[in-house]
Amino acid sequence: MATWALLLLIATASAVAASNRIVGGADASIEKYPAIVAIEYLDLETTIWSQACGGNILSPTYVLTAAHCVVESPMRIRAGSSYRESGGTVINVKSSLVHPDYNKLVFLDADIALLKLEKALVYGPGIQQAAIYAQGTEVPDNSAVVHAGWGFIEDEDDGDPSPILQDVTMYTVNYDECARLYSTEQITENMICSGFLGTGGKGPCDQDSGGPMYYNNVLVGLVSWHYGCGSAEYPSINAKVSAFTDWIVANAV
Repeated sequence: MATWALLLLIATASAVAASNRIVGGADASIEKYPAIVAIEYLDLETTIWSQACGGNILSPTYVLTAAHCVVESPMRIRAGSSYRESGGTVINVKSSLVHPDYNKLVFLDADIALLKLEKALVYGPGIQQAAIYAQGTEVPDNSAVVHAGWGFIEDEDDGDPSPILQDVTMYTVNYDECARLYSTEQITENMICSGFLGTGGKGPCDQDSGGPMYYNNVLVGLVSWHYGCGSAEYPSINAKVSAFTDWIVANAV
């Protein structure tokens, strides 16, 4: 808990300083994003494990991901590897805790969950825990943010997931503007929007879900949902981590 508290304090102090292959991204090393993990799922019929979501190390035994990434079949995480399904450290998920307000019907509101690992991770250059902001901290509009993951390199209908970790820089989108663009859906205060509006061609895609969105190297969002991949018209929707900081700290022990 001492290390966890320190990372939360650092994130709070820097909050005022502004400074999935993800579509349009570039190859990245795990040492650049050591808090990211690949989440793999066991196909009970084929007994084959495959990656389908991303997650974020909170402590040696807890990972933060999207609630819609939690399923009943066996799950495990792969940490410390730039590669989607090889290398690094593999640990089974012991249990999961989905946020009590998670709502599939309101376009994945409160789309956040904790995974408890069967054994502790050992930190090193490619395995570190993420820093998060204090409850209620807001990221300024039009701020540069970074997504990372192993998701599809093109839209889901045409692409394939990347074998190597990818990253891409995007920008936060004003809440009211995001809600206007998604006028037929429900954008809540538990969400933070990111995009390359008017240009497109960059952004998280299928199998990037649960993966990180960083602002100044602090984990501020979890990939949740979107209309298309790298859309010029619609932002990507992320669960806003700072809306759940108190819940995270209370339960990731």
